[in-house]
Formats: sequence, C-alpha cells, structure tokens
Amino acid sequence: MKKREILELILNKQKQIISNLEQTIAHYHLDSNLDEDDTLDPEDYSHQDEASEMKFRLKEILNKAKDDYSFINNNLNSVHQSIENGALIKVEDNSYIFIGVSIPPFVANDIKIITISEKAPIYKSIKDKKVGEKIAIGTIENSILSIS
Repeated sequence: MKKREILELILNKQKQIISNLEQTIAHYHLDSNLDEDDTLDPEDYSHQDEASEMKFRLKEILNKAKDDYSFINNNLNSVHQSIENGALIKVEDNSYIFIGVSIPPFVANDIKIITISEKAPIYKSIKDKKVGEKIAIGTIENSILSIS
C-alpha cells in the first residue's frame, strides 16, 4: 500500500475523533446553559460549572485534533529517508507506523496502523533506526522494511 493510502486511513480515523469531540462538546454546551427557570436545585448550578469546565477542556483537545488532522493532510505526499515527524514506517507483519500524531492503533484492510507522537517515549528508541534494523513496540519486535 502507498503512503498516501495509509495516511488517508489515518485521516478518516482522525475525522471520527473530531466528530466525536464536536458531539460531546455540543452535549456539554447544553448542560452548561441552564435557564434559571429550568431548575430549583442549587446543585444543578454546580453541575453547570462542571459542564462549562469540561466543554473548555474538550475544546482544547478538539483544537489539537484539528491541528493533527492538518499535519497528517500536509504529509500525504511527503517523502522521508529517516524516522522523523511525518515519516511512515513499514514493518514486518503487515503493519505501518506513522510518526507525528497519536491516535489509538487500528486495523483497516487487514493492515495494522500505529501512530506515534514524537513526544512519546518510544519515539526516542526508534528515531535513529534504519531500514533492516529491528524495532520493538511493546513485546513485539519487527524489522523495518521501508521508511517513506
């Protein structure tokens, strides 16, 4: 599979994450905008404050998710010779590792896709590796087949 196809799969996952965040924020928005006539219980107002706080935090996460989406999109046609931000690593066992964002691993079209942020501790242990060398993720060790 080509890099662009793999990154488009990651983009689709990122779109799902963004959509879920937007829906959750909308839910918290409703909870944080109580009308004074809608409640008699003072505790409802503290829940309203909690909902506002949660909405604010989720908006920060949403902004990061949108930035990650742009980063992935900007790397659709990039070419890398080493393990760095934006690189796609193909390893044995039909798996790919994308460097630069962090979303949960997933399987698409019988391909396992893992994403790793350059801030993740594991990045430090793989960043200097070359094609043919082995990398370990968790308890699984694979050889690097290509870097693009």
